[in-house]
Amino acid sequence: MSYIFSFSSRNSALRFADAVSASGGRAQLVNSPIEKGSGCGLAVKCADYELCEGVLNRGHYAYLRSVYEFDGTDYKTLYNATK
Repeated sequence: MSYIFSFSSRNSALRFADAVSASGGRAQLVNSPIEKGSGCGLAVKCADYELCEGVLNRGHYAYLRSVYEFDGTDYKTLYNATK
């Protein structure tokens, strides 16, 4: 199971990926899932949701748009700032 954190700002996605890595997590930059309507922004993929949640709570990521749970085939929306 992995989690996708979708941002509308490339800078925010890069800062978030760096913060996750600095906290001991493994973050990978990926494209945001277009089929879920999150646009063409950059996203961060990580398997450790609790670590990412802690990073989000410690930082300021105003451009976070969505968080998805990804099981390898399907996306489940956990958070959507646009609705």
